Amino acid sequence: MSRFSPRTVVQAIEDAAKSNQTGYRFVDENSEAEPFFSHAGIERASARFAGALQSLGLEKGDRVALVLPDNTDFVFAFLGAVRAGIIPVPIYPPTGLGKLSGYLENTLHIVDKSGAKVLVTSAEIRRILGTVQAKASALTQICDVEVLKGMREELKPVKIALDDVCFLQFTSGSTSRPKGVTLTHENLAANVHVIMDLGLKVQSFDSAVSWLPLYHDMGLIGFVLAPLFHVNTITFLPPLLFLKRPAKWLEQMSKRRATISFGPNFAYALCVKRIKEAEIENLDLSSWRVAGCGAEPIRAENLLAFAEKFARVGFSDKAFVSCYGMAESTLAVSFSKLGAGVVVDTVDGDSLWSAG
Repeated sequence: MSRFSPRTVVQAIEDAAKSNQTGYRFVDENSEAEPFFSHAGIERASARFAGALQSLGLEKGDRVALVLPDNTDFVFAFLGAVRAGIIPVPIYPPTGLGKLSGYLENTLHIVDKSGAKVLVTSAEIRRILGTVQAKASALTQICDVEVLKGMREELKPVKIALDDVCFLQFTSGSTSRPKGVTLTHENLAANVHVIMDLGLKVQSFDSAVSWLPLYHDMGLIGFVLAPLFHVNTITFLPPLLFLKRPAKWLEQMSKRRATISFGPNFAYALCVKRIKEAEIENLDLSSWRVAGCGAEPIRAENLLAFAEKFARVGFSDKAFVSCYGMAESTLAVSFSKLGAGVVVDTVDGDSLWSAG
């Protein structure tokens, strides 16, 4: 096995820019167009965002909060910040006006704890963030992403080292208030290496489809950052599009002849429940070699039901890889063995608890 030699995310972006064939594709819910950015294009677009953020007065080590529902905006704002040495803080966008007070409280907590100077969002979301701007001590401005995209500022190069902070990742807050985890470029390079090289044995010809939210570690590290190091092509779908029409996920896997995708347990269950027979007929899932499952408790019966339903269009139950991860550990902590499928072990909970 070749010796692992870590690179920063910035170095990975610049190295990948040699490729005009591979890159990121963005599927939009409201348009037939599927804009494709080659890795060379990713380098250029992220440099423009980096220059725009620098023109706001942000410098290396400053924090910028990102509340961006659009995948394309999020990816380039995030990578632009990283290239300028500005530390991005991803925050989930509001899903509706129902639980707005709780959302604003959570957002204020993250913005305040991170010490973000600038918050970048859409014009629409900015209108509801007034209380955050008023109460966050370090926040100097909320900026519309549309304004940043209109700027034509050059990136002023910044030296980035492996031990520099790449971004702040806040825990999901499922058991307590979200806590910030500081991830360095070296943390990311190490976790990407074990995921891509040791765990999934990813090659440059592998490609993936992801509808996972990009403010969450599985979507962001797994499908935005890790593929930069291996120069893979990724097709991104908006999370809401998958929730409305789960078949869109499998249609893109089939159309792109993609080899890798991940989803939580509920995603596979939703496909079994909601995808109609007529939507299955034209699918070909025979190229899907890694169907990862994590982010919540995994139920073997859900995965086996998915494998059974889609076996006739080429899906193999051997593709399933069960995984466990934590924001505190960058992303992945453990994977089941590649090619082993769903491995089930039955234990007696009471005995395990009382006698070990």
